[in-house]
Amino acid sequence: MEQVGANSVSGRFRAGSRIAAILLLSVALMACAELRTLGMGGNRAETENRETAAEPVVEQAPGIAYDVSIAGVPEPDLLELLEGSSQLVALKDRPPSTPGALQQRAKGDVERLQTALRSEGFYAAEVQYTIDRGITPIGITVEVSTGIQYLLAEYDVRYEESPPPEADVQPSLEDLGLYIGMPARAPAILAAQRALLDTLANRGYPLAKVLGRKTLVDHGTTTMTVSLAADAGPLARFGAMTIEGLSVVEEDYVRGKITWTEGERYDRAKVEATRGALSDAGLFASVAIAAETEVGSEGDLPMTVTLVEGKHRSIGFGANYSTSEGLGGEVFWEHRNLFGRNERLRLTLTAAEIEQVLEADFRKPGFLQRDQDLLSNVAVSNRTTDAFDEQSVSGSVGVERPWGENWRVSGGVSGEYSILEDEEGEETFRLFGLPVRGARDTTGDPLNPVRGTRLNLALTPYLGKSDDNLLFAVATAAGTAYYALDRDRRFVLAGRAKMGTIVGEETETVPANKRFYAGGGGSIRGFEFQSVSPLDSENDPLGGRSILELNGEVRIRLTERFGLVPFVDGGTVSDLSYLDFDETVRWAAGLGGRYFSDFGPLRVDLAVPLNRRDIDDSFQFYISLGQAF
Repeated sequence: MEQVGANSVSGRFRAGSRIAAILLLSVALMACAELRTLGMGGNRAETENRETAAEPVVEQAPGIAYDVSIAGVPEPDLLELLEGSSQLVALKDRPPSTPGALQQRAKGDVERLQTALRSEGFYAAEVQYTIDRGITPIGITVEVSTGIQYLLAEYDVRYEESPPPEADVQPSLEDLGLYIGMPARAPAILAAQRALLDTLANRGYPLAKVLGRKTLVDHGTTTMTVSLAADAGPLARFGAMTIEGLSVVEEDYVRGKITWTEGERYDRAKVEATRGALSDAGLFASVAIAAETEVGSEGDLPMTVTLVEGKHRSIGFGANYSTSEGLGGEVFWEHRNLFGRNERLRLTLTAAEIEQVLEADFRKPGFLQRDQDLLSNVAVSNRTTDAFDEQSVSGSVGVERPWGENWRVSGGVSGEYSILEDEEGEETFRLFGLPVRGARDTTGDPLNPVRGTRLNLALTPYLGKSDDNLLFAVATAAGTAYYALDRDRRFVLAGRAKMGTIVGEETETVPANKRFYAGGGGSIRGFEFQSVSPLDSENDPLGGRSILELNGEVRIRLTERFGLVPFVDGGTVSDLSYLDFDETVRWAAGLGGRYFSDFGPLRVDLAVPLNRRDIDDSFQFYISLGQAF
């Protein structure tokens, strides 16, 4: 041993046609794509390295294999930092060819780990390593003694060269993310330096710079003091703005996105907000906002916005399949700058065995107010399901705006003319609605979220006319949550819950296309489309006035391209306007596969009902683009 010390569609397919359709659809989905244009210093104590008794060295090809462990570090975050700093750990799969090279690698880790420990405030830390040649592979143990963590005793900022900012403008320790007595960690000290410049830039001093930093580590008191010299530069105000690079987008639209006004005190946060607003518009391939390097005689700082326009039109298509809903497809065309001010028009044609829909959606940003959008929708629909047949024309108009943090709310009016045929016969409906919606989304990824939550709330009162006058309201609440179990986000828990109610009319007088149904790929996998519902004498769905749906998944990413998803779905629909817990909740479980393409995950799910009824198939199969929720 050697010791060293140192520092969706109705209709069922038979087996042959199902397999053919699945294979064709899988190829189509994998080919489908959207053409979218859119270290701190410190004292160091060295100890002597010395070799002790050694077993005969057996050279291995292509290198000397070894195992390594870092001991004496109970804190998981600190251990992770040290493992990330260790060449023994990083190069374990590339073993050295000689014993001397192995020892040199271990010696080098002593300094690397001490540097990492000093960055976390452990200035009296000691590191030793032991090489055990008597086992195969060779065992290397790195023993760490962290000692006491030094604390921040003082952090002083001196303003030199230019006059200092007003006292109420000068950043406080809290602004810098510091407090006296905190651990003297290098990342926090360096972050405070960046925060100083950012805070000054947000308060009118964009040309501030750091002139120097002095750090003193006192081993007697186990503390650190930091002295920073800074030049705040002159106070600046937003000057004249120049916009460059526009060809089709109107300049007044871009100016409407600017969050500052000429003459007000410079604020970098407003510059970043403007950059984000222009990037989010989807019109520009690049957005650059630059200030001049010198302030004018009047204290003004001219600004230049340089834009590169992207393509403003897109076409795309997709497809899906399930054993209960059959084969379906969608094609769309979108223009994101219809009149030169980011007006968006999207035309979508959906063609499937159970439905054919032609829909137009229009959005005009900045309607009457900077952060308010005008929304309108027109749809012509034909649906043929086990529950009802529908031919309808509908439309809506409203406004949408942000509210609070991560929320968007909307409200408007809607109208619908529909001819519905169900078990009661054919009936014509004319409905007028007042839809109100709220949505909160913190996930950041519409197709494959791995963190955050979504919440969607909707309430629509309806006034209508059929054979009788109608007055009812439909309310729904749906939420999803995503939680990664590991740092690489290869294991993600995903959950979804939905509740809804209809009040004001009995089930049989509510139009069939406004009732609740459950079952199918977007609801309860394992049960046929709409089949989790009160049924008539022929086992056709009647729909209900309350709904509960629950979904849970474990999303496992096996490789960069492939994943597995075991899941459980459940739910029920009641004829009552409130959840009747005497109703049987239908449960299903299954296993899915995921192929992570460049345009989103391709989903293949197989689900089996757990409390199957006589009318239920033994399994259901689904293919589509995007996660289930």
